[in-house]
Amino acid sequence: MGWASGSDLFSSVIKVLKKNVPSVKRRKEMYRKLIAAFKEHDWDTLDECLGEDRAYDAVYHELYPHLYDDDEDSF
Repeated sequence: MGWASGSDLFSSVIKVLKKNVPSVKRRKEMYRKLIAAFKEHDWDTLDECLGEDRAYDAVYHELYPHLYDDDEDSF
């Protein structure tokens, strides 16, 4: 059973990180850890947060590369 409301909560996290952590590299590091923690609690709608932060999108792409065509832009 998934935790769909996790997307709303994670969107709030993304807004805070984008505003307060200017480094894309640092945000990616943070997203990796946060995603792991959220997934441990059955968050399975990670795709709902795509487009909110390029750093998040890059981490999502790393986790799920099979969902992307080889011809798409890289992160």
